[in-house]
Formats: sequence, structure tokens, C-alpha cells
Amino acid sequence: MSNPIDIFKDNWRQAKALNDANAHYCSLATVSKTGQVSVRTLVLREVTVDSFVIFINGTSPKWRQLQDSKQFELLVFWPTLMQQYRIRGDCSEVAVEAMKAHWASKPYESKIIDHYYAEHQPQTSALDSRETLLAGVNALKERYPVDADIPFPENAKGVAVKASYIEVWRGSDVDRLHERHLYLLSGNTWETRVLVP
Repeated sequence: MSNPIDIFKDNWRQAKALNDANAHYCSLATVSKTGQVSVRTLVLREVTVDSFVIFINGTSPKWRQLQDSKQFELLVFWPTLMQQYRIRGDCSEVAVEAMKAHWASKPYESKIIDHYYAEHQPQTSALDSRETLLAGVNALKERYPVDADIPFPENAKGVAVKASYIEVWRGSDVDRLHERHLYLLSGNTWETRVLVP
């Protein structure tokens, strides 16, 4: 299999079948304007023919960093398979129509917290106390007791990472001679290199 995205999808299915605790997650590293690196764990929502899709709140620092520096990397690691992926490329915003379709299936609590970010405090901002957060969330729950009545907020964003660099690592517990392959997209073709582990 020469397409690393196809390899990824196959491994992803395996990780889910094995109930890997990391099967639905990825790590996103971004860089601020001042060069500060930040890493956090997110849900990997979808993998298309050429892109990896994640959802981000528009009030969060990671959204601003993606807009400002365009420097980022996704990392996926599945312990059950001893398989890791490092992914780079160009990112673009997911169309609002697609985000609205996702919104319909989003859990109630997640919808509430997106509105909290928009109406009370941006994601990652400092709180006076945990009680401040809970009070704001409870007020939103009182306003929107029915899931279907919660409107789609403008701050719900999606990012599609069109991959052009994918490094695949498979760990070896036997001899520590791990397998590493680098896939670089050249035009419409993936070029493969074997790397020293």
C-alpha cells in the first residue's frame, strides 16, 4: 500500500476494533507569534481522501495560532498497535454547512460549552473559580433545556489538514529497531523514504 492515508485508515479501523484508548484522539502542536509551542489532545473527527479533520473553537488560542503562523503538526499514537503518525500539510477551514451537519449530532454538553465560550469566556481564559464556570453552564442549560433548540454558534470551527508530509512509525519491543517511513506528497504522488529509527 503506497498511500499513507489508506494505511492510516486501515490502522485506525484496527485501533478502534481493539478498543484502543487513543483510537479517537490526536495531538495538535501549534506555534504562537512569539514562537511558543503548545500541544493539546483533540478528537480526530474524520479522515477523507486527502485530509484529517478536527474541530476547534474559534475563541481558542489554537485557532488563532493556526490562523497566524500556519505552523502545526498532528500526532496520532495507538499503543495497541505500537503505531504512530506525524502529519503536516496545509490547513483550511471546514465549510459552515458541513459544521452545521456535525452540530446536529454533537452531544448536548458539548453544544452548551461552545455557547459558554461565545457568551461568557473564551476557551483557555482564566476563571475566578470553578463555580463561575458551573454557574454560566447552568444558566445556558436553563435557557436551552432541549438539545434540538440549541442554535449553531459561529465560534464552532473545523479544520481540514490536507496532508503533504506523513511519517509512519511502528515500534518494535523485540530489538528496538523500529520501522520508520516518510511519505512526501509530490504533485499527486506519494514518495516514500525509509528512515533510521
